[in-house]
Amino acid sequence: MFNARIAFATAAAALVLAACSSTSLKDSWKDPAFTGPTYKQVLVLGVTQSDSARRVFEDGFANALRAVGTGATSSYNTLAGGAVSNVQLSDALAKTNSDAALITRVLRVKKDVSVTPGFAGPGFYGRGYGGYYGGAWASAPDVNIYDVITIESTLWNLKADKPVWSATSEVTEPASVAKATEELAKVLIGKMKADGVI
Repeated sequence: MFNARIAFATAAAALVLAACSSTSLKDSWKDPAFTGPTYKQVLVLGVTQSDSARRVFEDGFANALRAVGTGATSSYNTLAGGAVSNVQLSDALAKTNSDAALITRVLRVKKDVSVTPGFAGPGFYGRGYGGYYGGAWASAPDVNIYDVITIESTLWNLKADKPVWSATSEVTEPASVAKATEELAKVLIGKMKADGVI
């Protein structure tokens, strides 16, 4: 059963590092009993302490849903931050004419390390004809430390009080909340379309 007391907990702090980012789908699940119809209007909820990050995420994801023909509304217009009750969620669904809610939260953030070995090549020592010296020089290895964010997104049928679809994704070193949202939406919306839930 969906626990409607959503704590809008820490997520935004991990979404501000400037670097090359990538997003991949790790796992997904669809209710085997779901036979349709597809959801036509989705309420988008981003779980984060940061109000600005929440607004950027929800607006970006809602826009991406509308771009593929699915109605979508950002939840911040009808739900304040903090704990949310079942009654509040039901009211938000009614006000936005939504038949499902997509709730996205950060499960964990971990540090990964990438090490590129140094290069070794031949060298010369001394001068003149006999000055050749067989040797090598080596550069220091290149070490990069970056964040990998694991994100869970669940599509809820709140009238039936149960999830119908869920996915776990990894976002590697996001450049910004907006960029991470764009990449995540592309991956998740494509999968939801393929699974026939939207």
